Amino acid sequence: MSKIFQHAYKTFRGIVKRNKWIFSLHRHLTDKDYQREKERMATCTAKSKEQIKKEMEDYSRYWGCQADDYIRYGLFDKDLSMDEILDYVPMQYYYCQYQDKMFKGVDLYQVDDKIYEYQLFAQKGIPQPEIIAVIRNNRLLTLDEHPMTYNVLKDLTKEGERLFLKPTDGDCGTGIVVVKKENDNFLMKGQTVNGLGNLPLSANSVYIVQRGLVQRDDFAAINESSLNTLRTIVRYENGKAIIGAMLLRIGRKGSEVDNSGQGGVSVEVNMSDGSLGEYAGREHGGGRFAQHPDTGVVFKNVKFRDWDKVMEQCQDIVSRITDYKTIGWDLAVGEDRVYAIEMNMGWGIEHAQTIAGGFRRKMGIYPES
Repeated sequence: MSKIFQHAYKTFRGIVKRNKWIFSLHRHLTDKDYQREKERMATCTAKSKEQIKKEMEDYSRYWGCQADDYIRYGLFDKDLSMDEILDYVPMQYYYCQYQDKMFKGVDLYQVDDKIYEYQLFAQKGIPQPEIIAVIRNNRLLTLDEHPMTYNVLKDLTKEGERLFLKPTDGDCGTGIVVVKKENDNFLMKGQTVNGLGNLPLSANSVYIVQRGLVQRDDFAAINESSLNTLRTIVRYENGKAIIGAMLLRIGRKGSEVDNSGQGGVSVEVNMSDGSLGEYAGREHGGGRFAQHPDTGVVFKNVKFRDWDKVMEQCQDIVSRITDYKTIGWDLAVGEDRVYAIEMNMGWGIEHAQTIAGGFRRKMGIYPES
């Protein structure tokens, strides 16, 4: 019943927010990134107030909505041409007009379900970490819904291996629980776990239990506690996968997830040679980082090895599913090859543009004439 209510609430919220004035008001009241940048704009001296006003008017006229994103992305103090400013696709346009057309007739709740994705990846021959169990109604089950005991789960897990317990409908890294097998016991944050009852699991959620992937050493060197993934943003045209941008998402020290919503940082990847941009950013909370805040790794000094092979495998993976107009893939470079962790229909244009600049030309997103 809770999922039905959640679906109904999101549907109602989506209908209401299609009104551009309501959408804008909601941003003003709730978007902390917008609020932070608006305060910065009030004291900005990079451009005159007249220039800022004109750029905001041109931006609003071009996209047909409020110029909130001009503020949110700090375009008032960026040295960009007007065409480059217009590359920043407004959230209101993307979510309330463009995305509706991209996914017309698609059941997004089904597609984003992690069990559905796992089965689809298997069908398409996409390499992925193995799911070894499911937790439903606080009961441990095999993937085909047969009962499983806690001891059997431990037997299936190698010494030193991590398991990721993920809500099947979760996003932004919320609700993920990680356990590690040591001395024939499961530990969570160093504490022994004697059964499912010791884990912070929601009774209303279904979880997959997925084997942790061991990432290649040059990816682990940036921050070894998290699996650092390549958010690979793809548009599909005539059955062809076109990668518009790639971001490396990196967790913080001690964190086992790389999501921005959980404090992680992201940096753009140069797809031609595997080098990282000079600065990483963070959507939630802001900030610009020349080096990892915890490990001290300088981003501009990083260039991943065997990049041509990595890109070839990434392209192969994202080309195996072409049924949708756009997908944000989370790919991880393991010790032997590239693996798909998940695919996201709602890949977060606000996060992507915070890190990699405007996506209008990158993804071919233009306002209707």
